[in-house]
Amino acid sequence: MKKFLTTLGAVALVLGAAGAAQAVSLADLLAGGSITVGDKLFDDWQEIFQDKSDFTTVNTDNIDVTALADNGSGYGLQFDILNNEFYVQGDDIYAYIDYSFGFHVSVLDPLYKIDDASIGGHSVSLGYTADGFNDNGGYVLESLGTAAGLADLGVMSTEFSVLDDVNTSNLSDSATFDPQSEIWVTKNLFVWATDSTDEARLNGFNQRFSQVPIPEPSTWLLMGLGLAGLWGAGRKMAVRP
Repeated sequence: MKKFLTTLGAVALVLGAAGAAQAVSLADLLAGGSITVGDKLFDDWQEIFQDKSDFTTVNTDNIDVTALADNGSGYGLQFDILNNEFYVQGDDIYAYIDYSFGFHVSVLDPLYKIDDASIGGHSVSLGYTADGFNDNGGYVLESLGTAAGLADLGVMSTEFSVLDDVNTSNLSDSATFDPQSEIWVTKNLFVWATDSTDEARLNGFNQRFSQVPIPEPSTWLLMGLGLAGLWGAGRKMAVRP
């Protein structure tokens, strides 16, 4: 049998106003921290759920979160998983790591609103024996809502996995919704492996939000006056003898 090792990933160069952006651990964010990127504030970080087949605990110090502000692609965050924190070796039953967390995103500039979101840069490493009987991989599932725990704005997912020697490779996804001043995000990270000769490791992914400008009050006033003028002109034409 042949042993395969497959890695799909992305490397992001992150630049800030004063040089390279500094990573913050998810542990610090869950302890009350926040990240500001451009006009967007990422705060109210909450751990929602965790479960591991070996009954150990996820160490969130091994998840680095870095600001992304990359010239037109939208403000967002890069998540890098260190020290094999999301690595599983198959146990001939079902080895897995299941972890969920959430956060709040708001726009600091009242002249803008968030109008869509995307996830990408999905990086998973798989090792497996090509024997026709394997099942391992990793995915990121995300819901977007107008309140915590809701998914009324959209759901996105990425996955890299192998089942009976057939690969599934969905490395990016996006969601479009009506402009919002704030949204709540829930992320579920899941890694699994079955055969003892198989393994899977989630290395990282990124998250971006784009925005649209909201007209200033003076702009709305001018638009209103223009519409009123058109309506008045229409009335004059309608009553002209």
